[in-house]
Amino acid sequence: MINRNPDTASGPLVTRVDIKAGTMLFKNRPVPSADRATVFLDRHGRYDHLTEQIPIGGVSGYRAVFLVNTSVFSRDLQLRLPSREQAYHFIAKVTVRWRVTDPVEAAKTNLVGADPILRPYVERVLRDVGVTFPIEDAAGAEQAMANAFAGRRRQPFAQGVSVLDCDAALTLDSATMIYIRSLEENRRKHDVTTGVQAHTMAEQSKQHRIDLMRSAHELELQEMQQEHELRLKHQQMKFFGGAVAQDPANLLGMILAQDPSKATDVLGMLMKQHQVELDDARGVLDLMLKNELVARGDVAEITGRATSTIAQRMSNAPFKLGVDPTTTPGSPHTTSGPAEGAIAAEVVPAAAKPVLFDFDEDDEDDDD
Repeated sequence: MINRNPDTASGPLVTRVDIKAGTMLFKNRPVPSADRATVFLDRHGRYDHLTEQIPIGGVSGYRAVFLVNTSVFSRDLQLRLPSREQAYHFIAKVTVRWRVTDPVEAAKTNLVGADPILRPYVERVLRDVGVTFPIEDAAGAEQAMANAFAGRRRQPFAQGVSVLDCDAALTLDSATMIYIRSLEENRRKHDVTTGVQAHTMAEQSKQHRIDLMRSAHELELQEMQQEHELRLKHQQMKFFGGAVAQDPANLLGMILAQDPSKATDVLGMLMKQHQVELDDARGVLDLMLKNELVARGDVAEITGRATSTIAQRMSNAPFKLGVDPTTTPGSPHTTSGPAEGAIAAEVVPAAAKPVLFDFDEDDEDDDD
């Protein structure tokens, strides 16, 4: 059974015993155990590690035997280990457990104590671990330091000595604690600021998407409205074109249907149109009289017929529309009564008022 000593060995780890002639032949032959190894040195300078008691007379040929202490020892160390920031350090209280795992190497190097080689080795390994961790992550650094020696067991680092395990408790000095508190405070402020910025950006992004959707919707509505208005215009143009083709006088009726306030203008247009017809008729009649194509006695009959015809056209043509203005494309439909503002026009026949023609007195003299 291996002894576990809390402190470093008080005596030397390796004790050399020279073998003299006639000694250790029968008695005082060293017996190896869990806490002590026996290494014999022959006359040729070779080392033999024996795990059993040397047989009687077996010491012949050997000139010395080394008794190596292989107990498990512990050593407490206090180290100042740098962190990733280098400006701040971990205060490490370290407990190292170690033993001699290569008795032959210990015998060759005449190992006396492990302190001169143990502390530098442990400090170097722990420093390499500490510089990989920020000063605020002491817990992670402790775990990594404990794991650093897990794969090194029974692998001697010098003179046959191996570190079995290492426990490090890390603390911080007052200046480092102030620095860590400032780091935590800055980190909280940064997290709050980042959260607010992220929320603001999310809201802005959401509002931007809403604005884009609203703009696209408004544009779509405008396009639909324009298409609808264009279809209505095409229908009206088709309707008006058909009505005018049916009877040119329907154009006047359409004007009145669209804007009843233009009745005076429409009547004026009709009067001008028929005045032109009367002027043309009078000119024709004058020409016929000058060329003696008609007799003066027939003038009254001709003018009477012309007056009746023109009066009849004025009373019938503009208002004989085959389409109800209230059903014009784009106009609201009515179900009862006449449309508000409808135009009712009555043309007074002009038969009672004969058309008078002015004849030159010279023509009468010529007939005489």
